[in-house]
Amino acid sequence: QTVKADDVIDLCQCFDRANLAFWIDGGWGVDALLGKQTREHSDLDLAVHFADLAAFEHALHPEGFVRVARAGDPEWNWVLQHESGHSVDLHGFVPDSEGNGILGDPKDNAMYPVGALCGSGTINGVKLRCVAAPFVLAFRNGFEPRDVDRHDVAALCAHFGLARPSRFRD
Repeated sequence: QTVKADDVIDLCQCFDRANLAFWIDGGWGVDALLGKQTREHSDLDLAVHFADLAAFEHALHPEGFVRVARAGDPEWNWVLQHESGHSVDLHGFVPDSEGNGILGDPKDNAMYPVGALCGSGTINGVKLRCVAAPFVLAFRNGFEPRDVDRHDVAALCAHFGLARPSRFRD
């Protein structure tokens, strides 16, 4: 099931009503940075405060979403799926004293580094906070690229005049 731009805006308004802080990540985060939808999306990825994970679940439940347990998911990564099939993928971070958003055990070095959550973009003309472009590129460079990653990286680099990360160079 494809997550449409209107779905994203409806969900963001739901989170705003619940006074929940969030940053758009993943493919929708790329499209927000670009200011337009450039491809289809199967989910909505969000960076959220770890302490708010249950509050997001509570806010989404009346909207028809239920938490899905997936084997191997860390405690800070919750997936809530709608009865229609699309999902919201929550990445719960804990801010540290230096301003990083730590994902899980600090020894694992998984984080939103200082500045990563300073991005802003628009979806259907609605201004939203999102992961900043240089950090999206760094994150995508951390694993084997898929076709959607190649698309997103090429679009971000062209739009912002950024160099392609090493895994994306021809």
